Amino acid sequence: MQKFNQLFLAFLTIATFITCTSTAKQRPEGGWLWKISGNGLSHPSYLFGTYHGTYDILYQYTDSIPELHQAFNACSQFAGESETTSKPTPAQVGAAIKLPKDTTYADLLNKEDFHFLDSIVRQSLKSPLNKMYIKPNFLALILGEIEKGKKLVDTGYSQSRIDSMKSQVMDIALEKKAKEKGLTIVGLEDIFDAFVSEKSNLKKEADELISDLREDDEISPLSFVNTLSDVYRTQNMKSLIDFEVKVDSIFRTSPKLTEIGKRIREDLLKRRNLNWMNKIPELMKAQPTFIAVGVRHLPGKDGLIALLLEKGYQVEPIGL
Repeated sequence: MQKFNQLFLAFLTIATFITCTSTAKQRPEGGWLWKISGNGLSHPSYLFGTYHGTYDILYQYTDSIPELHQAFNACSQFAGESETTSKPTPAQVGAAIKLPKDTTYADLLNKEDFHFLDSIVRQSLKSPLNKMYIKPNFLALILGEIEKGKKLVDTGYSQSRIDSMKSQVMDIALEKKAKEKGLTIVGLEDIFDAFVSEKSNLKKEADELISDLREDDEISPLSFVNTLSDVYRTQNMKSLIDFEVKVDSIFRTSPKLTEIGKRIREDLLKRRNLNWMNKIPELMKAQPTFIAVGVRHLPGKDGLIALLLEKGYQVEPIGL
């Protein structure tokens, strides 16, 4: 279970850092907590934008968000991006993360890039690349988690401290608290749905992995998104929208970044939000629901706030 939670956190990290959308025309006021009512609901539900990018903002920070715990306690159901405490079946894991049987990394990379990645995989995972059968995006998450752990250890963190921090990531800690309180727990998606890639995208994923590992100059501007933690601490939606506009401008600086941004916007934000909206109305109709998803899913024309308003709900900021 700990390994599954680590992979879940890694997935959330990627989603948080590189998901972006054009939001200049959508400027809802407020912060990270929103009340949802009307449109036939007998009781209000709540939408909360979580932070799950790095370990410098953890569950304890929720104490600073006005009325969050009151909203949480008013609900009988908890809906996260995916249910982190359930254990996926081997078949689910395999279908999501394994390369197609007729595809290897030798098919996805040229010889130079293959040997480059092979050396990294041998060092980090003690396995040759020709024995690596997981998709590039998932391999990127694993390598990223290993690197993140090394940096924390080098900074002086003990392994027990690192494990404790992982358990206090907002989404994971909120779900655990909801389970302890006896709330119904639901996931808006199967976490592994995000890794179901079309075969035509695998080469692009592999190329992006190589660019990232080589610290490609075109990719490096994205490192500024580490400032998302500063934005989150403002508890101000306008700050987040301005941040997203800046991210969008970075993605427009080169054809490579434009391609990456387009694919990520569609897959990690818009598509997921639309899929979630197929479930959220029925969940709220059944019982008052506390919906906790990454904060970057809230604003924008394809954000959950706008999509809920389009459905006829009243969506109001809480605590500001």
